[in-house]
Amino acid sequence: MRFCSISTELGEPNARMSWFSFKFPGRFRKRRWEGDRLIILDFNRSLSLIADPESLMASTAARVTELFRVDRVIILRPLAEPGILTVAFDTESSVENQYEIRLLNEGRLAKWMLTNEAALVLDKDKSIFDYLDESERRVLLNLKTRVCVPLITQNRLSGIVLLCCLDRDWVLSEYEVSLLQMLMGSASVALENAFLLEEQRDRLRKLYRAERLAAAGQLAASVAHEIRNPLTGIRSTVQYLVSEYEEGSSRRELLTGVMEEVDRIDRTIDGLLGLTRSTEFNPAPVDLCEFVEEMLVLITPQALSQGVEIDHHGPSPGLHILADILLLRQLFINLILNALQAMPKGGKLEIEVTPDGRPATLAVERSWARVSISDTGCGIPADQLDRVFDPFFTTKKEGTGLGLYTTHLVAQQHGAEIEMLSQVNEGTTVSVRFPIIQAQAADIA
Repeated sequence: MRFCSISTELGEPNARMSWFSFKFPGRFRKRRWEGDRLIILDFNRSLSLIADPESLMASTAARVTELFRVDRVIILRPLAEPGILTVAFDTESSVENQYEIRLLNEGRLAKWMLTNEAALVLDKDKSIFDYLDESERRVLLNLKTRVCVPLITQNRLSGIVLLCCLDRDWVLSEYEVSLLQMLMGSASVALENAFLLEEQRDRLRKLYRAERLAAAGQLAASVAHEIRNPLTGIRSTVQYLVSEYEEGSSRRELLTGVMEEVDRIDRTIDGLLGLTRSTEFNPAPVDLCEFVEEMLVLITPQALSQGVEIDHHGPSPGLHILADILLLRQLFINLILNALQAMPKGGKLEIEVTPDGRPATLAVERSWARVSISDTGCGIPADQLDRVFDPFFTTKKEGTGLGLYTTHLVAQQHGAEIEMLSQVNEGTTVSVRFPIIQAQAADIA
């Protein structure tokens, strides 16, 4: 992957020196310029070598902090709700109010930056600052923002970089503003490529998993057909032998146990054969928030009996999806029961419903809703996470390994995406993303 490079000989040397001449002696100015030149060279290398978006943003923010002596650098991108720029990276990662930093992609600030393709220096461009929406001015003032820089790729605003500084005497020369814009121009291309690469890797991983699961399911179902016939003969023979012994006989008890195990195998085979049967899919508009609340009513008694605390939060009703009620109920019951089974001695079950969005790199944006189910159970080892949706894979002694596989199939039927994150001895989070239908479509249906 190749990214554009920034020259270290930008502008005339005197332009750079004029910024320092009023304050620093010549020897110090030369040493500072050499230091900046090394930082810029290191910045160029990071653009061409780093492919991980998080690492690339961290490197970019660090270089901006070093070059321009700011207290905080925030990179905003449309990563969550579509049309809204939220925090993708913040040098002050411990700040708790990051969720309040939100700018509209169609707001006045974003439109101005896209039109002018220039940095907005708030101390100098006060008339433009007054032109911004009140919510935008409030966010910028609260953050002590001094400069806003657009990230533009292919004539599209892919993000905004905020430079924040508490020092009232902090200023940027015209040269530094130009340097900042050129650096962020290259960073925007590198970041866009990094996010595209990550998105492509994620799509390929999901495609590979879907193909693997489909092949495993077909194989399992074909094997199940071959097992069922001899299994029927085994059960008939055992049933006949049971009748030969009186009640209370140790041999009768042994044979009865064999019959129970045969019946359990038969139920597993039924599940396997069901994997290849075409399930009738009857979709209808469903309010996801209301549906989750109804599911909570069903599982609350069992959760309380286990000493599990339930924490549910989400937006007001209004997130509509197209779903088959019966299949959707099966999906959530599987996920919630798995979470409860991971906490036999109590814990916390957190269920959250939130709007979600595709990364803005996609050609067609689509609104999504995410349901996250988190537990504080035993967790799943990292080397097993990629197999949890495989048929027959289970970490439970009495499990068949078909629950999560079936859940994955149901999610696919709904055009949804399902993913799992887990830490051993900390807990597991399963997230399901459903495509949202417009309110008008829900009303019509």
